[in-house]
Amino acid sequence: MRWAGVGAAIIAAADDAYYLGVVNTQSGSNPQFLRAPFVAAYIALMAICAALSTRASAARWRPLLLGVSAAGLLLLGYFGIFSIGLPLLVAGVLASLGFINALGQARLLGETSGKATASMAAGGAALAVVVLLAGFSLTELALRCPANGIESGSGAVLLGGPYQYSCNSGKLTISR
Repeated sequence: MRWAGVGAAIIAAADDAYYLGVVNTQSGSNPQFLRAPFVAAYIALMAICAALSTRASAARWRPLLLGVSAAGLLLLGYFGIFSIGLPLLVAGVLASLGFINALGQARLLGETSGKATASMAAGGAALAVVVLLAGFSLTELALRCPANGIESGSGAVLLGGPYQYSCNSGKLTISR
């Protein structure tokens, strides 16, 4: 069922290209200037994992690659459901179908024990979730102020709680 990995990779890559196009057409200053590059790189990484899973030489690593891709695409698709998320959810479901099939094939072929394969895939999925959540947390407070003018806003960091920021002629002030 390598077509699931191919489909997930193509859909994720196309959605990533669309996302980059939308972000590049937006004007104005973006104080969270690292968020869009992080999301684009994360989607690209998930597409690469899905694409690598389709190689014949990746049979041993297929459950891990598809587990990473499925977890990352499904979670990011959920977060972005009202913008770029729906195609990511579709790609995540395809990766999940491929993942389930890869687990079954690994068990039938007896390449590794079923528990070891499932554990490897679960670890990869957990890693994908941790990387996404850590990336969101780290890019949340990487704020950039315009050199001239006043700008303010607020947000919440996953583990840090709510915050407010203000920029006044290039000087950033963050309060919690």
